[in-house]
Amino acid sequence: MLTRGTLIYISQRAVLIAFTVLAVSSIVFLGIHRLPGDALFAERLHGNQYTARLHYYHLDEPLIIQYRNFLSGLILRGDLGESLVNKGVKITPLVARELTVSAEVGAFALLFTVGLGMLFGVVAAVRQNSWVDYVLSTTSVIGYSMPNFVIASFLLLVFAVWMANLTQGAYYFAIGWTGTYGNIGEIWLPAFALGFPYASIVARLTRASMLEVIRQEYIRTARAKGVTELLVVIRHALRNALIPVITILGPLVIGIITGGVVIENIFGIPGLGKEFAQSILNRDYNIVIGVFTMYAAMIGVANLGVDLLYTVIDPRIRY
Repeated sequence: MLTRGTLIYISQRAVLIAFTVLAVSSIVFLGIHRLPGDALFAERLHGNQYTARLHYYHLDEPLIIQYRNFLSGLILRGDLGESLVNKGVKITPLVARELTVSAEVGAFALLFTVGLGMLFGVVAAVRQNSWVDYVLSTTSVIGYSMPNFVIASFLLLVFAVWMANLTQGAYYFAIGWTGTYGNIGEIWLPAFALGFPYASIVARLTRASMLEVIRQEYIRTARAKGVTELLVVIRHALRNALIPVITILGPLVIGIITGGVVIENIFGIPGLGKEFAQSILNRDYNIVIGVFTMYAAMIGVANLGVDLLYTVIDPRIRY
């Protein structure tokens, strides 16, 4: 339930997010415009053509004027300008569409992170010092010891190459992306590759937290009253063990968002990460600024959502 204090907290965080987005976009804008070279030279424009294109993008004006125009467009109209490589292509709708694709991949990756992590952690804690605990703990150590691009490459080797050879092409993972948002058959593997390293961290943290909680007196009392073990674990132990897990979710969400840059390029997903890499290679600096701006906004909103989860998990917490 949204209380007055929660609404005030959300409003304050929204102002902070807006300020952060503005600061990030400004720093990137000023830094980008100090780099040597530009996309217009890459198009081999010379003489009057080059001068006319500079004037079209207002790149022949002093940097302070360019910065003022950029700020006014961003603040007043949400306009991030036009692509330097593809003349006439507006950046705001472009990166907004790609933001939804990246958010889709990130949401599925977060499901793997939280779902698998909590499942592994709870089972390992309940079956402490058994072979199940050792297997899950070893799997977790392997998971967070490997970068997501290594996991993605190995999964592609297994499901796209070996499976195709073993089943004679009857069943395998087909690399590609259908339409704007793909389908469930195309998203599960990149989402798993992106979320599994962080699921391993969640598993280790959940196991440690559960081991501490299940030794508390109220857990013994619940068992003494005849409450089934499943209800003891889920209703009494897990809910109180989730506070440390929610705390770590903030950095993990940031890792999932930024890790999408590599995963999207490996799997050919048309999201912010793929656009970011292509815009750097093409020296399309306006799109680079737009992508950084969207990443800053997405990270701020994701962290706000994680902070609000505290009030859902523990009603004693109020803002």
